[in-house]
Amino acid sequence: MKHEQFFTKSALSLALGLAFAQSASAQQAAEPAEKIQRVEITGSSIKRTAAEAAGSIQVLGRDDIARTGETTALGILNSSAAIGTDISSANSSSGSFATGSSGAGMRGLGKVATLVLVNGRRIAQYGLSDGAQQNFTNLDAIPAAAIDRIEILKDGASAIYGSDAIAGVINIILMKDYVGAEINGNYKQADGFRDMRNRSVSGKIGWGDIDANGFNTYLTYEAYKSDGFTTDDLRNHVPAWHRLTPGRSTWDNKSTYAPTGNYFLSSTNIVAAPGCPANAVDPVDKQCKLDVLPYTGLTTDAKRYALASNTHFRIGKAIDANFELTYASASNDYIVAPLSTNNGGTTTSTNIWYDVYGGKMVGPFSYPKLPVGHPNNPYATPVEYRARLMDTGDGFNFNRTESDQYRAMLALTGAVAGWDWKSAFGHMESNATKATRAVSAKGYTDAIVNGSYKFGQKNDSALLEKMFPVRTTVGHARITFFDATVSGEVAQLPAGPLAVAVGTDIRREAYEMKSSDNVLSGELVGIFGLQVKDTVDHYAVFTEATIPVVKQVELSAALRADKTSNSEAHVSPKLGLRYNVTDGLLLRATAAGGFRAPNIVESGNGLGRSAVTTSVVDPRRCPIANQLNTLIQNSGATAAEKALANTYRGNDCAGSLPSFAQSNPDLKPETSRSITAGFVIEPVKNWTAALDYFHIERKDEIGTRSTTDILKGEAALPAGQLVRIDNTVTDNEFLALVNKYVPGNTTNFGGVGKLGMLYNPYVNSGRTRASGFDFDASGRFDTGLGQVRMKLEGAYLWKYQAFSVADNAYGPNQAGMYVAGNNTFTSGYQGLSRLNTKLRLYLKSGNFDNGVTLNYRSGYSNNDEASPTYCATQKVAAEYLDTCGKVGSNTTVDYNLAYTGIRNVKLGLYIDNIFQMEAPVQWRDGYQPQFRKVGFSANYKFF
Repeated sequence: MKHEQFFTKSALSLALGLAFAQSASAQQAAEPAEKIQRVEITGSSIKRTAAEAAGSIQVLGRDDIARTGETTALGILNSSAAIGTDISSANSSSGSFATGSSGAGMRGLGKVATLVLVNGRRIAQYGLSDGAQQNFTNLDAIPAAAIDRIEILKDGASAIYGSDAIAGVINIILMKDYVGAEINGNYKQADGFRDMRNRSVSGKIGWGDIDANGFNTYLTYEAYKSDGFTTDDLRNHVPAWHRLTPGRSTWDNKSTYAPTGNYFLSSTNIVAAPGCPANAVDPVDKQCKLDVLPYTGLTTDAKRYALASNTHFRIGKAIDANFELTYASASNDYIVAPLSTNNGGTTTSTNIWYDVYGGKMVGPFSYPKLPVGHPNNPYATPVEYRARLMDTGDGFNFNRTESDQYRAMLALTGAVAGWDWKSAFGHMESNATKATRAVSAKGYTDAIVNGSYKFGQKNDSALLEKMFPVRTTVGHARITFFDATVSGEVAQLPAGPLAVAVGTDIRREAYEMKSSDNVLSGELVGIFGLQVKDTVDHYAVFTEATIPVVKQVELSAALRADKTSNSEAHVSPKLGLRYNVTDGLLLRATAAGGFRAPNIVESGNGLGRSAVTTSVVDPRRCPIANQLNTLIQNSGATAAEKALANTYRGNDCAGSLPSFAQSNPDLKPETSRSITAGFVIEPVKNWTAALDYFHIERKDEIGTRSTTDILKGEAALPAGQLVRIDNTVTDNEFLALVNKYVPGNTTNFGGVGKLGMLYNPYVNSGRTRASGFDFDASGRFDTGLGQVRMKLEGAYLWKYQAFSVADNAYGPNQAGMYVAGNNTFTSGYQGLSRLNTKLRLYLKSGNFDNGVTLNYRSGYSNNDEASPTYCATQKVAAEYLDTCGKVGSNTTVDYNLAYTGIRNVKLGLYIDNIFQMEAPVQWRDGYQPQFRKVGFSANYKFF
């Protein structure tokens, strides 16, 4: 890790600071440096020495990256305690808008509040906006094999970089020069679970000496593949306690949607259809069943390819030029099951969605029953038939996202009359297409009602296409940019030179995202879409200065004015202060204003977007559903009846709420204020430590109001904003099931309808504030085996609060609490664990280079704002309340070994979670696999 080292009299300390910035020197004892080259670092436009850095910056150098054993940009970033995973292509929901992508965030403020740069400049956003709103950088498009180092600025930097740099900046710096040729292979899999594995191959070739030949050019390539796996693959690893958690008592039950099928006459009378194979008949309830876990995918099959090239050359003697080309493509396939009648639902429940073209709600819609006289209906009344349509398997039903992205950029640097200048011009594009199948309201209804679909047979593909047409979402982003900066010293003050920088940044951005016409016209049951297309221009001017106030005090100031054609202008200031109290103590502080401009989806031309919020807790119906479900789970009901009760409960306690939002051209930018304050100390030679406090407050957040906040204030909503629909038929099914085992039950829903549709426009209304501490320490000591180097880094989230419009006040502190959708231990700062630390020890002895990393993340409460008494509300049995109330801490140990005893060869061994520690019990989210993983790498250099 790199500090802003400051020891003016200690050459050894200064060299140690540089060691954290450059991994090569980090492996050697420090040596006095006569002259330190002035370079540009993330967070400033003024060249300086590494010893003068003003903000808190972490650097992951080549050595740090190699020790992780990771072969993706997201995997590398997750080795930092400051970074949280906001979305991952490996395990994001197949129903999300931005499948096939990965993004990272800081401070729990999400990926849209963290600016990701490549070589100090933006890359095109992912083609598909997450949640049909968020534009973000797809880390999967960054070639990991070409990464030289990563600089993480743990401070707001809109005054330097403009929009999005609210929580911090991640600057991924690719190699500038390379001479030689090498190939590298990696393989990693979970111990005892071969289905969880990935492998990659990469190579580099480069030639030319910039001084001798006037140029250097290189090309890197990489290919990556990870395997998806199903719930069935994981079945034998799931612990017994998982079944005790709310809603999961029947998680591995076989489905009544079997190839032969069942007649659902009522919740207490389900009859197997004739012809069910004997081995598929449940011996207890006599229903026809199918084990669907082999068809239920948990992760994706992913394939990715990337190329990166840089040609470094000189124009004359004074201009240094770099022409960069990067390209990446990816394909992500979900493992999906054959489709079912009623799309796995019932004929009594209702669905509503939105016709974007028509500007109206569609529904309520119910799936059709088999009419009287249908070949598969033996009854004198219409009947619900539950069956698995096996001819929609074997690749007919699919869910795939394909994407590609490139950037071409020419960057020039030089010096004239004592002034440094730099400029760049480039163009970049990003494309993504998501394709899957959905149920056509008309096509499916017609085929079932008129009997043209033949159950138990291989039906004509044309008929299947009418019933389950392909739907797509296509996104395309294009950005052309130009920037220029001039910096230099303008005066010599008594305490040192006054340096300034001025510059401009100009970008034209075009973005289009469109769902297929069958979605936008409301033809597909329960499917939500988006249509937006626009072009905006961004203009900015900025200035920065470093001012030596007195000999040991330096003030830095920056100011940037940004104007986007679809929003008002914004000015972002930043001040920084460094005070070298002694040679071994530095005090530092920053204060900054930040912003995020409305993106095209939020404010551009288009028809808006419809979407669905998942895991919704209905505060009016969920407590009742929990009570009813508990009665069933504690009764003598069959496994199928308990599974049905879990389904009824899930509709109200972890359900879905459709919504519609339209872009708003009157949106203001989001704004933020942040401060940091801390110190760096060297108590003894070769040992340093740092502690920094941070506080960020973001207001005028762009988005729709949170569902939790809206439901909390339902009584005060304008008429028609939240639509509830009649659910009497399904409620009566639930009550009939309860009354079968508890005849005297009087608990019911009291006429409160099911959540149906929410009209939730984009507005500037949200606010969030977060505060906490970053800390790190490093040092080294000698042993008989060699020198041991130690690095400690960590983050402590003290407070995290979101503003409630309904209450007109900030909500409870969510630090150390559950946050839906961000519940895994790899998610970082998401309002969960307060403390996240990583302790690393390195020892090199001869040809062996060893490393050990101790990872620790503190536990958190299962309560949140929507469920402040989760375990009691979910009717968890008294003997499990203590276990349910809190998720315990998580500690794992990783080991890495590199061997270089063979000429031109480097071998690597990586063992994650070497002691195979299981993840803590999580009553709210159930079992989360945490295997020991073993990886190998081999690198060969040809020349």
